[in-house]
Amino acid sequence: MYQRQARLGLVIVLGGGWVLGAPLLQAEPPPQFPSASTPAAPATTSQPIDLLTALRLANAHNPTINVVRARVREAAAQLDRARLVWIPQLSFGPTFFYHDGIDQNRRGDTFIVSRGFYTFGAGPILRIDVSEALYLPLVARQNARGMRAQAEATTNQVQLQVALAYWDLVELHGRKAINADILNRTEQILAAAQAGAKAGVNKTAADVDRALSEVDIRRQEGIVLRGRIAAAAARLAQLLWLDPVVELVPYEPVVVPVVVVPGHLTVEQLVQIAFTTRPELAAGQAQVQAAEAFVRQSKAAPLLPRVQGEFLAGGLSGGINGQFGPFTSQYNAGVALIWNWEAFGAGNVAAIRARQANFEAAIYQLRALHAQVAAEVVEAAQTARAHFEALETAQEAVRQAEEMYRKFRATSFGVIGPQAQFDALEPLTAVQALNAARIQYLQQVMEFNRSQFRLYTAMGQPALTGWEVAQRQAVSVPTVPHLGEALPQPRPQNP
Repeated sequence: MYQRQARLGLVIVLGGGWVLGAPLLQAEPPPQFPSASTPAAPATTSQPIDLLTALRLANAHNPTINVVRARVREAAAQLDRARLVWIPQLSFGPTFFYHDGIDQNRRGDTFIVSRGFYTFGAGPILRIDVSEALYLPLVARQNARGMRAQAEATTNQVQLQVALAYWDLVELHGRKAINADILNRTEQILAAAQAGAKAGVNKTAADVDRALSEVDIRRQEGIVLRGRIAAAAARLAQLLWLDPVVELVPYEPVVVPVVVVPGHLTVEQLVQIAFTTRPELAAGQAQVQAAEAFVRQSKAAPLLPRVQGEFLAGGLSGGINGQFGPFTSQYNAGVALIWNWEAFGAGNVAAIRARQANFEAAIYQLRALHAQVAAEVVEAAQTARAHFEALETAQEAVRQAEEMYRKFRATSFGVIGPQAQFDALEPLTAVQALNAARIQYLQQVMEFNRSQFRLYTAMGQPALTGWEVAQRQAVSVPTVPHLGEALPQPRPQNP
């Protein structure tokens, strides 16, 4: 199939290029796909970023934020248009008419005639429904107000997503540092077990295998963490409208708890603040008022007329048999008031009922929003408080694990005791406990930070403002460890 070629001995112009006697159907090699043993290469470049920069970038470039800002401008333009409904529109243009054949006059006589005319007229024309002219600007004003509030709410939510994505990236980098520290300790235990086996002081023959298995687990964990870090960096880049190929690296020299909402405020006070500042509630209130304006408009519609008025001035030229006379000026004016009752008023009653139901639905939606806001505030406040209270016990767990590791290191690595034996199980158990304690401690700090930003957003405030007023809390135990020092090797004992 790929060897069949049709040759054409003419000059063929294709896409701005030329061929002479070239094959018309050129054989193409099949597409090449990477094999399972050659996965996609990781990002070769990285870019440090802090949370303040990330929030500012999202505020300027995030597509979702820019979409709602465009919707705000659209709503403002619609409000301006609704306010101008009382101003007549200006119409102008020419008209040409020609008739050839039978015609009829007003007396009913029929005759054959050829006649025609052309005109040019210009002037204002006004056609409005008074009820719509009175109430639709009110609806448009509430829609514009609601869209502004909705844009603010969307901005707050996107900034919250950016903050959470950033803290996810910080946590994964912290997990990576913990993994590196634990792997370093485990590799040194493996080296000690191998030295003990060579010296014949191991307690069991499985010490080397046990330590080697733990090393492999930690290495596997590190590989998975690198993949998760790349994925988290790509998600953050998507929110910031940045190139996802460039891996973002969080610039956090020290990972500590960050207090955004003052702790002296009670939950009840936080809920009341949210009720007055949450933009979603402002948007819901605007929706209720717009629905109420629609109800008032539907009630007033049968009582208020539709106004039609026009004034057209210009000129006319006409005649018979294609002979047009001189262009003569003329003008036309007319005014009308029309009251319209749909289905003798039954249609108007049905319209009122429909809009009344829509008004009630908007009220219930606003009540649901109040309940949702209160639940979000309470949930975030209680979660933040619980994680903050757990920080001290999390730090104590790390201290105890460090102390347990120090004791096992002194006894096992020093090969002391009457039997002078090396036991890898005890230090490996201590390392596992230290790994779990450090991960738990890091998660408590990160969940506290996330809860603080969730609470701040639930109170109707943007994360960008929250980070500018945030206060870092000092901790007695570092959240992210430094790479541990080299451990002593077991010393063979003389028999």
